[in-house]
Amino acid sequence: MSRSSSTPGPSLSEAFVVADRSLDPATGEAAFGYRLAGDEFTERLTLDTALLGGDADPARVDAALDLVHLVMGTSYYKLRAPSRVVVQRPVSKAQAAVAEAAYTHGLGEFAAVNRLPVPHEVAFDVELRDELPAPVAGGGGQALLPVGGGKDSALALVVVTPATALAVNPTDAQRSVTRAAGVPLVGVRRRLDPLLGERTRAGGLNGHVPVTAINSAISTLVAVLGGFDPVVFANERSADEETLTVNGARVNHQYSKSHEFERLFAAAAAEVGVGYFSLTRQLSELATVAAVAGLPDLRGEILSCNRSYTQAHLGLRDGAAAPQRWCLHCDKCLFTFLCFAVFLTPAEAVAMFGGDPLTDPGLLDGFRRLWATEKPFDCVGERAESAAAMAHLAGSTAWSGHAVVRALGAEAAGFAGVTGATVDGFLPPRGEHAVPDRYLAALRRVLAEARPPVR
Repeated sequence: MSRSSSTPGPSLSEAFVVADRSLDPATGEAAFGYRLAGDEFTERLTLDTALLGGDADPARVDAALDLVHLVMGTSYYKLRAPSRVVVQRPVSKAQAAVAEAAYTHGLGEFAAVNRLPVPHEVAFDVELRDELPAPVAGGGGQALLPVGGGKDSALALVVVTPATALAVNPTDAQRSVTRAAGVPLVGVRRRLDPLLGERTRAGGLNGHVPVTAINSAISTLVAVLGGFDPVVFANERSADEETLTVNGARVNHQYSKSHEFERLFAAAAAEVGVGYFSLTRQLSELATVAAVAGLPDLRGEILSCNRSYTQAHLGLRDGAAAPQRWCLHCDKCLFTFLCFAVFLTPAEAVAMFGGDPLTDPGLLDGFRRLWATEKPFDCVGERAESAAAMAHLAGSTAWSGHAVVRALGAEAAGFAGVTGATVDGFLPPRGEHAVPDRYLAALRRVLAEARPPVR
């Protein structure tokens, strides 16, 4: 074993400490402890006890718990963002690499918003343990599909079979899309320590954390316990585009969805015998939308509005969960509507979304931000992709008369023209990926049935 540390560095009281963690097989509750500035925090996961009755290798369960422990800590670390993280349990080199990426690039947006130095830098004091023996080769289990309830989830649910879906704090939107796809859903309840909210309200730093990294680790733990393999996400290639640049450093809201992070995390997941990849890594957002637009029984069940995934919608406050619907004002709603409009008639789009933001002149700036130098801090596509979509609508009979399209069509066409971006150019798959052949063939069959653009 070896030790990597920062010397000299802050005292332990000034560091963020990834402390202890436990799993109770009787209740299915996993607890993860952290220390920061004299405070102790415990985050809890409640797992289905049916997952705990199998013959999972204890060493791999331990390693999967460590992976969750590491990345989940970003939610508490950010209260003060100290320059040093102390990890009290030995971890593997691959796990340490995932942690370093999550706390640095994964917190890039957090650093930029809070006017901290960018790129964000953190020194880790961690003992590296020996790698686990290679997993015994086998046929693999059923795939596990973490779902958010949006278009990406819908495509994965259709392509990857047989499979079981997974949702962290499942909502009605996630239940609806998995039910429509005929795929069983496993839920995990995640509970933040209430002290986190108190310290945030008292002046602690706040901001975006790498949620996909956290969900990837939770998914890997569930896969190890339940015998699932592989874990399949659906992150498109647009996740590689930076949101903005600060002092020459790329800041990416979607870093933990990027191909770079996928490769790092796949190495850590492989240590516990679980495959990990993104099904849609080669696809643009428009290509995914084209495929889902061709699935009328499923497209009406999706929801990609971040405003509909608050604690109230998740049922984490007193009372019944609030209903989920498209707000049609947030950046993600506008981007998703814009993409679907390329492949749907106005009547079909209104039936799907419950309204038409392209008729509202008050949303001009919201749509324009989608191809601005500083994109919104949200899960939206590439700048050129958004501009190409709006330019396409300006040239279509169905959409050209809508107020927003009339106002922004020429501007979008000019932006797209600089790079030669067109809707048709975004539809073919391209780039690197790690999708196994058996899933790649199924994906190609679904893409072959994709809806053509509305002309």
